[in-house]
Amino acid sequence: MTIVAYLLSALVGLGGLIFLLGSVQGHTGPRLLIGLVLLGAAAVLFYLGRMKAPQPTLIQKIDLTGDVSAQDLKCKSCSGKLDSKSVSVQAGAVFIKCPYCGAQYQLEEEPKW
Repeated sequence: MTIVAYLLSALVGLGGLIFLLGSVQGHTGPRLLIGLVLLGAAAVLFYLGRMKAPQPTLIQKIDLTGDVSAQDLKCKSCSGKLDSKSVSVQAGAVFIKCPYCGAQYQLEEEPKW
């Protein structure tokens, strides 16, 4: 879509320049007005071509089984306290990365029995 906007901008801008050059020969008012309008339209098309499309926001919800209560998480390697920045979801699994020792491991839910 960006390439199309740039091409249209160039074509409309070229038409505007032709009208501006033609306004020198005679009928100055209408040709000058049309040339300026076409150059303005070319500038708008160029601006629209530079705009970025909004990126979609991905929201991932995790449905946990059974009763869940918040507990303090501690690293298995160094027993450092982990916060929400240490937790990430990759390929549907929950992973932990310790900011203190750099250990990485998958968080596993232990069975309730």
